[in-house]
Amino acid sequence: MLEIKNKMAAGEECGCVRVGKCKWFNVAKGWGFLTPNDGGQEVFVHQSVIQMSGFRSLGEQEEVEFECQRTARGLEATRVSGKQGENCHGSTYRPRINRKSRRMRCYNCGEFANHIASECALGPQPKRCHRCRGEDHLHADCPNRNATQTSSSRSKSLASDGGNTGDGASTAAP
Repeated sequence: MLEIKNKMAAGEECGCVRVGKCKWFNVAKGWGFLTPNDGGQEVFVHQSVIQMSGFRSLGEQEEVEFECQRTARGLEATRVSGKQGENCHGSTYRPRINRKSRRMRCYNCGEFANHIASECALGPQPKRCHRCRGEDHLHADCPNRNATQTSSSRSKSLASDGGNTGDGASTAAP
């Protein structure tokens, strides 16, 4: 008689639909554990097996139906849905998106802001230089850009020549 109960318990754990509650679910990592109502062992659940649209998660103590199978690590859910096969409700908590705040330049208004040219509130602006905002030239032809490049290239050449200016005089210390 004891063997029959053990076989039934093993059969219940593998394949048939069981009912339980979400013990806890880590929304950021996408996994958690279910507690079966029949008092069996906790069941691991991954977000990929949850039946719902959009962002898949489970709320704490959410009633679910699930199927599971035994793996090397223990019981793992293979399908999780709400009561009577409906979609799960999910957690109300959403993980923060870990984006590094990046300065974006709007090429319409020229500001470093939270928008791009297609979303700029100013509307289309005349074409102009984004460096000095002059309307008579564009960034590639900016006189300020050339002055900056000339001085930086001059200092680089002085450093590589050991301070020799090319006119016979040396700026390096003797």
